Amino acid sequence: MYEELELKALKLLARQFEYNQSLHMEAVDMAKLLDVKRKDIQTVLKTLADTKLINIYEERDKIKLAKISWQGLNEIGEVNLKFGMGKDAYANYKKEGLE
Repeated sequence: MYEELELKALKLLARQFEYNQSLHMEAVDMAKLLDVKRKDIQTVLKTLADTKLINIYEERDKIKLAKISWQGLNEIGEVNLKFGMGKDAYANYKKEGLE
């Protein structure tokens, strides 16, 4: 189960990078967008960070923020930088082929 979720999380962070190269994504938002429990996203993000595919920010032993690393971008492959997320930015993630 986690391998598929790891790939989805990595793709989600890659899409986030296309719009905001300098920003991290909140783990809570990722869990909501991927429709998983918060504890599951914590496990997945920790695994991805251990393999250096993402960078994380932890607070009180919980991962708060995540951002795809250069190794993660290389793993995903083609990433097309875009400009302007608009007010409904997160609503468009599913249209981007995340599922």
